[in-house]
Amino acid sequence: MTRRTEKVAATLQEQLGFQMQKIELPFLTTISKVEVTQDLKHAKVWITIFSDREQDEQAVLAALEENKYDLQGEMYEYFASKNVPRIHFAVDHSEQYSDHINKLLRETKE
Repeated sequence: MTRRTEKVAATLQEQLGFQMQKIELPFLTTISKVEVTQDLKHAKVWITIFSDREQDEQAVLAALEENKYDLQGEMYEYFASKNVPRIHFAVDHSEQYSDHINKLLRETKE
């Protein structure tokens, strides 16, 4: 990533975090990272949902998709540039995966 895309990703993560606090999401949700394309047209927003159930993840994604238009509008107002990335949400399972690996390593050690 270039310095510009990194800055846009960091700003987008911060501003989306503020805007997501205004939405009533069914579970505690954080933004773990944001990836922005080189042309600044798309942004993949990785979210962490503090629940292990697939239904809970789907409920959070549905709530975010329902409010995506408003979130995108807030980003258009905040950014004063020609290109504002289109937001795409994805669930980040890396923390659950690392917990699983750590559990396997502990079992192997014992």
